[in-house]
Amino acid sequence: MKYQVLLFSFFILITDEFVCQVAEPNEMDKASIVKAVNSWADSTFFKFDEPRFEHFVAHYTDEFIIASMRSGSLNKSIKRLVAAKEKETFEGSESDYDEAMSDLLKRKDEAHAALINFSPKVTHYSVIFWANIKLDSGIYNYVKHEVFLNEQFNVVKSDIVGNIGDNSSGKIIYK
Repeated sequence: MKYQVLLFSFFILITDEFVCQVAEPNEMDKASIVKAVNSWADSTFFKFDEPRFEHFVAHYTDEFIIASMRSGSLNKSIKRLVAAKEKETFEGSESDYDEAMSDLLKRKDEAHAALINFSPKVTHYSVIFWANIKLDSGIYNYVKHEVFLNEQFNVVKSDIVGNIGDNSSGKIIYK
């Protein structure tokens, strides 16, 4: 039983580590992903319309996660310091408080600035891209692609993962 608990704890730890590294990207990154995928589609397909995007995912690097956690930890430290002063449990002078707060704010600003241009931030991004794509039969088929982009928002891979409608006689017309 002891080993089962240990194994279960290890599984939770490993699962939690991988879950933390995959998240939805921020709005600026989403806009860059949409722009890059639309550009890729323009240069790949003869004709397409009605693009739709869903399931944006950023696969963050361990280094970026650690840097993000540092920033979050500093925010928590600031909140604890403020709470300690408000509850009058801070053991130090007003000067000590000001010095500690100044140091924490400076470190928080440095950590935040480091996150802005952090590299490598992600191993890659992925997104589901739907579009009506013209087939050689002359009709359009709504095709679902999973598209992978590198850190510079260049499309590096795409896989057709579904479609709406069954058109086995038609093939996508590529440029």
